[in-house]
Amino acid sequence: MNTIIEELIEYGLSHFKGERVEDVRVGLGYTAVKLDTAQAGVACMLRHRLDNAACCLMANAGSIAGSPADRVIPLLRSPNIAETSVGLAALNALIQQDGYEEDSSNDDLVQLLDITSNDRVGMVGDITPIFNRIQKHAKECIVFDEGKSDWEGIADTSLEKDMLPRCDVALLSATTLLNNTFESVLSMVAGAREICVIGPSAPLLPDVFKKRGVTLLSGRRFLDADRLLRIVSEAGGTKCFGPISLKVNIRLK
Repeated sequence: MNTIIEELIEYGLSHFKGERVEDVRVGLGYTAVKLDTAQAGVACMLRHRLDNAACCLMANAGSIAGSPADRVIPLLRSPNIAETSVGLAALNALIQQDGYEEDSSNDDLVQLLDITSNDRVGMVGDITPIFNRIQKHAKECIVFDEGKSDWEGIADTSLEKDMLPRCDVALLSATTLLNNTFESVLSMVAGAREICVIGPSAPLLPDVFKKRGVTLLSGRRFLDADRLLRIVSEAGGTKCFGPISLKVNIRLK
């Protein structure tokens, strides 16, 4: 089986129908890409990986808009985190055009994942509102985040190998695709009852994730591409996406 990154790129290239990138915004919280089809997608910007970057974060800056989407999506394999985010955002914009069976009637992950007071939950990538909700219902909720390892309440990522295999439910932020840790983290939670890939950056591709043991995809579909571009340009993030997006949950099991 190909790596998840290569399979995501292959999917994007195989579904490319001549779409071009109309606009790109690389913000402090997210990157957004709008296609000439008026569809848009995002990817998180891992700012902590830019600390030692030079003033020019992308060598091809100024030439991405106008490019065919099939030349931009392969940036997902770049070691440059800014380029990686552009590649994933472009893929997510392309995916927005596809039809998929979705269930947006219930966005309560406690119910969707059937989390009870007997469950130990592991979250890779801090999503504070979800953590606050889950910890009220679970036996324990452990959060790992490489960019917040010195924050109170965030476990050091060196403990993942010991703690994640003991979790009944696992929530993997799509940032694991951006920092290339998805496969390693997935192997640690292979025994979990539920494995959810979550976040606005999550590619809504059931076939890609189901065969890897993921049981739920939880992402977003954006309704107003221009407003999204403005929000990202003004350093907005997930909290600002509500009015211009729909939460999408896709059950894979």
